[in-house]
Amino acid sequence: MHIANTLKNIISRLLQTILILVGVTLITFFILHISPGNPAETWLRGVGGHAGTVSEEAIREQEQKMALDKPFLVQYGIWLGNVVQGDMGYSLISKKPVLEELKAKALPTIQLTFVSLFITVLLSIPLGIYCAVYKDSWFDNIIRVFSFIGISMPSFLSSLILLWFFCLKLGWFPVIAADGITGMILPVTVFVFQCASKLTRQIRSVVLEQLNKGYMKGAVARGVGRRAILFSHVLKNCLIPILSWCGIYTGIMLGGAAVIENVFSWNGMGKLAVEAVVALDYYLIQGFVLWVALIFLFVNFFIDILSALIDPRIKTS
Repeated sequence: MHIANTLKNIISRLLQTILILVGVTLITFFILHISPGNPAETWLRGVGGHAGTVSEEAIREQEQKMALDKPFLVQYGIWLGNVVQGDMGYSLISKKPVLEELKAKALPTIQLTFVSLFITVLLSIPLGIYCAVYKDSWFDNIIRVFSFIGISMPSFLSSLILLWFFCLKLGWFPVIAADGITGMILPVTVFVFQCASKLTRQIRSVVLEQLNKGYMKGAVARGVGRRAILFSHVLKNCLIPILSWCGIYTGIMLGGAAVIENVFSWNGMGKLAVEAVVALDYYLIQGFVLWVALIFLFVNFFIDILSALIDPRIKTS
């Protein structure tokens, strides 16, 4: 019975994943379909039309090769069938396969994501707990002010401030980010400042909620120490929402924070996406959307598994 239910849940989850991917890619495909421009003409003339004039006959022939002369749903079906076989088409900018372009840009974004997420979690958990335990203290008020600034300030503004001060004013870093640790410092700082500001407030809120519950008052009445209460009860009950928030931030970062990567010229997925949108690189945009959707679905699935391992009630349900 348990195996049958497990298989049923797995099949249900797979069907949901497929429907979400089809829905997301279909909407994106439709938006690109009604957007101005002709992919066949862009392919022949190059981005910006640098290849010069091209005859109408050549454009019609290229449209037939790219299946652009067929109805919308047929075009989408052909693209989806090719994707299932591992072919996402060719970039109109570089004339290279979209899959190769995404693979080349994925590693820098993954590096940036995991370094930023590690530092964010390392800072946010102790700060959020301390601010909740010592609510309305001078330390709590200072952290709340900084977190409010981090949440309110747009990423492009904080990125430009750091770029101006550390690159132009002090000259500590190059304006165009270099590969390696040196180039990661400023974009990671912006990621951490924004994500840690949100996560610290969220952790503070959920810890305060747990501290005000009845079982906490009972533990205090029985003489249980504050440290034992925090680590044995509060943190355990707060772990699942913390994991969920970390999953959201991981998905956003892995999708490539376009503004941050572009300001610091970090050669990752976000920068690639902006270049694709500016050049109306239809197939590259579609491939990027599919990548982001897959990332969010995978991260959510992984978080669900971890949550089930932590909380038996979720596993049972």
